[in-house]
Amino acid sequence: MSTKEKEFMIEFIELYKSFPCLWKIKSKEYSDRDAKSQAYDILVEKMQTVDKSANRETVVKKINSMKTTYRKEFKKKRSGAGVDDIYVPHLWYYELLKIPTGSRNF
Repeated sequence: MSTKEKEFMIEFIELYKSFPCLWKIKSKEYSDRDAKSQAYDILVEKMQTVDKSANRETVVKKINSMKTTYRKEFKKKRSGAGVDDIYVPHLWYYELLKIPTGSRNF
């Protein structure tokens, strides 16, 4: 992955995290369709800076792909390994996807 691609992904993840209406289930905004639609529109605009044909479906697929990969790493980390066998996630954006304490992870 090039530096430019990595920078884009960092910005995309941070932008996604700035919209709790898309991921924070207990948020009042989570059930607000207008807020979600506006958030997705902004994410589509961001994605179109690297992929001119990007649309809402492209963004949703990208987010779901990142979340799935994150969850796999998270499960490995939580597996019943002993203290000496602590799993260290290899996913470069693992820490970026972590939600602040008090909220559920992806």
